[in-house]
Amino acid sequence: MSTSGTGTGYGAGTGSHAERKAAWAVGGSILAGVLLLVTGATNILQSITAIRRDSFLHSVTGYAYRFNITSWGWIHFAIGVLLVVTGLALLATRHKWARYLGIGIAALNLVAQFMYLPYQPVWAVVGMALSAYLIWALATERGGLGSGVRT
Repeated sequence: MSTSGTGTGYGAGTGSHAERKAAWAVGGSILAGVLLLVTGATNILQSITAIRRDSFLHSVTGYAYRFNITSWGWIHFAIGVLLVVTGLALLATRHKWARYLGIGIAALNLVAQFMYLPYQPVWAVVGMALSAYLIWALATERGGLGSGVRT
């Protein structure tokens, strides 16, 4: 009798191994909520730099997605506020809609950071990496926030 891949027999999703996996998923969701807050805060800091037209940002010519630096500042500010509000909602309410909203806002942030690459490459790459992790963590959650699983 082969038990590989059938979901029957020993180790079929019951016991301490399943509890560890569920606890890890809950921990990932809490981390995702905190990272939504952190990513939102960094977006707001990016926006302040762009709105002030700080010389810290690179001057870009010939870029297909060129916006006025102030426009980028307001775009990042709006996305940052949405990320912070979504992170607070995810941590406070623990509802599925907050997870889905987090996935959507993180995807929007990933695209915005990609388009922001020429202006501030390091911040943009870090923002894209955080957004990609957020999408993964929120999309693969199994245990659910507040599902009763304890570590």
